[in-house]
Formats: sequence, C-alpha cells, structure tokens
Amino acid sequence: MSSLQEFAQNFDGKPVPTALVRLLAFQQETGFEEYAQGFGLLRDDKSGLQHGWCSEPAFLEKLMPFAQANGSGSFYALWLQHDSTDLNELPVVVFGDEGGEYVVAENINGLLQLLTIDTEPMIFEEVIFYKDEDDDYSSSYAEEYRTWLKENFSLDAITDAESIINAAQEKHQAAFDAWKQQYFG
Repeated sequence: MSSLQEFAQNFDGKPVPTALVRLLAFQQETGFEEYAQGFGLLRDDKSGLQHGWCSEPAFLEKLMPFAQANGSGSFYALWLQHDSTDLNELPVVVFGDEGGEYVVAENINGLLQLLTIDTEPMIFEEVIFYKDEDDDYSSSYAEEYRTWLKENFSLDAITDAESIINAAQEKHQAAFDAWKQQYFG
C-alpha cells in the first residue's frame, strides 16, 4: 500500500474511516501481514466481488472492500446497509475464498479487536478465528499492534472472537442475508 490517496479509492468518494487511516499509518511502519496473520489493508477495485459474486451495480455500490482477510483470497468489506455518512460505524463483512459471506463485526473497532487474535479466519459454513493454544506463531508486530490498539482506541486485545462475531451477526446477519439474496442464492 503506497498511499492514503490510493487506499481512499476503496470508499467511493466518501471520507476514509478514521480508524482505517490510523491503521494504514501503522501498517506503513510495520508492513503488510506483519501485525496480524494474513491481514493487510489494500486498494481493492471490486474485481473479486464482480467475478466471484455479482457484477450488478446495485450490489457493488453497497460494498467497500478494503482489506485482505487471509493469504488465500478472502477479504473484508464495509457493508453500506443504510446510507450512513459515518463509515466507521458500518458492519464489517468477510467474503471467503472458498465461499461464505458473513458479518464479522458491528463496526471497524470490532474488526480491530479481532485482529489481536493474530490468526487467519476460516470461512465456509461459518467464520471462525481459531488459534491453537500450542501454536506459538506470532506475527512480527503483533504485540506492538495490541499496544497501538490500546493506546489509540482504548481497546483491549481479545483471545475469543465469538462475542464480537455473535453480537454482530445477531444484529446484522439476517438483514445481510436477505439483502444479498437479491443478487445470488
């Protein structure tokens, strides 16, 4: 990711969410995939959505892909459920490279906390952030990211993703499922 200007193209002329501006600056210091396994902010031209899901303009205009979710092609997008002007508060959805589309966080702050688990999400019939307690792998800047998150957003690191995912899905998944059914089954 070279610049904020390039990254801003993901948001269709709307202001880049403040949390993502700050995360991009952190990523520029630490590196892509260096603070959370498989994750990185990137410029997305929606070609993954167009070719893998649906190319209808009404579908594409409600989604703003902005980050890689894992190393095999899954990605995160903001879902413009309503015509909100505050993109920081939009639900975050994940599109799985092997199928599956799920709400994972009520907003960007929820996603920022999910990243502290430092594992790639598994996406198919559900979305799971699983990290084996015996797995001693840690991204190069994972600890610095957790500190940065606490200092910049007063958000704590988590070890269990279920509470964030369940709350988000309880609030938004049924509406997201109904919305996407218009475009694909």
